[in-house]
Amino acid sequence: MNKIIFKSLALGALTLGVGFTTQQVSASAAYRTVKTKSYASTTPAYHANNATKSVYLWNSTLTKKQHNLKNYPKTTWYVQKSVKLTNGKKTGIFYYVKNKSNSASGYVWRNYLTKGKFAATSGTSTATDPTVATSSNSLTFKYVNADSGATVATATWIIPSKLLKSGASLSKGTSMKSVLKDITSVLSASSADIPTGYDVVDTTYPDVVTSKVGETLIFHVLPQNN
Repeated sequence: MNKIIFKSLALGALTLGVGFTTQQVSASAAYRTVKTKSYASTTPAYHANNATKSVYLWNSTLTKKQHNLKNYPKTTWYVQKSVKLTNGKKTGIFYYVKNKSNSASGYVWRNYLTKGKFAATSGTSTATDPTVATSSNSLTFKYVNADSGATVATATWIIPSKLLKSGASLSKGTSMKSVLKDITSVLSASSADIPTGYDVVDTTYPDVVTSKVGETLIFHVLPQNN
């Protein structure tokens, strides 16, 4: 699909303890490392959110594509380190990952990965998950042109049961933060449906934190300048 720009999002400041920043970027400007956190001793396992989507592993300056995750649909990726990268205008948190055999590696925007090893059911609904969206089991993502205010696209996300806290259940108006294991999964889901050829330009996402089942979340987008 397309590239996404989530700028300087810091939901940690909203007491979630997590942060979001920019996604995949154009390879026109080299990035430099601002901060690094090593995971060499633990190498936590992750897998791609969407195994059919073109998501690239980059070199350390985000100027060269190394691999496409779409070509590794059943791969578990092991995080070696987390890095904060910037080109002076855009900033993002990326994971440097490797596959088990060390035959593929690179830097990828962290919200394109889901924690845990790949399993046959990863990214798909379980037998108990509904297939029809209702106001009691879904969120709607609305992508609005930041300049014109026109709606570019909408998408409906049926909330998978595997993302829910133990014992949690969905109903219209229920706080997403109260039922999800990780509120970041809302942004991961919305990133998969960004309209092709557009970037998200929002700098903060307070509505994600306070979202409720059945609501519509608005994301502001602009056409990519590639």
